[in-house]
Amino acid sequence: MAEVIGLLGGRYSEVDKIVEVCAAEPCNSLSTGLQCEMDPVSQTQASETLAVRGYSVIGWYHSHPAFDPNPSLRDIDTQAKYQSYFSRGGAKFIGMIISPYNRNNPLPYSQITCLVISEEISPDGSYRLPYKFEVQQMLEEPRWGLVFEKTRWIIEKYRLSHSSVPMDKIFRRDSDLTCLQKLLECLRKTLSKVTNCFIAEEFLTQIENLFLSNYKSKQENGVTEECAKQFLM
Repeated sequence: MAEVIGLLGGRYSEVDKIVEVCAAEPCNSLSTGLQCEMDPVSQTQASETLAVRGYSVIGWYHSHPAFDPNPSLRDIDTQAKYQSYFSRGGAKFIGMIISPYNRNNPLPYSQITCLVISEEISPDGSYRLPYKFEVQQMLEEPRWGLVFEKTRWIIEKYRLSHSSVPMDKIFRRDSDLTCLQKLLECLRKTLSKVTNCFIAEEFLTQIENLFLSNYKSKQENGVTEECAKQFLM
């Protein structure tokens, strides 16, 4: 339930004035609270990983785990800083805020806000004004194997984190869906425009099994540790 953060990779067409987000590369966070800041070392590593895949760094993302995906003053300040750094040479750089468990959102679909910072200053002169824009889903076929391996990596990295979400927990009081089922429904909506729906469903089944197997091993580790404690006592 802590914020996550990372870089977005993709392409920008000066002719069409379109930014295409093709990849998300997770980074480590420096903070332990709700507010997070990107670790410079992992930021460099993420940039290099995206470059190897042929993408430019065209944005960053972070989460508002359980509240609206509206930019805070700190988010605006961070976006302005990144935008100034990464937009040199005419490139575009966007900010993306994802809210997976917003208490005000009864639907299982995560909410996303994308923004850039304008040159216009707020009436009180304290910050530059953010500009929100709409997002259209690309029709490109996902690189299934790569996405699956990235999912495996993310699960392994965060499954034992103190702020991780128990995936068998009901995701909100007025729902019958677990957090895992909510995740799968959100992915299913994202993949609804994929040409081959059978491949998409098979992919979702593989993702579900990946989470279930890792959660089971986490539970087993907990039981093993508890038994060891009792034995030592």
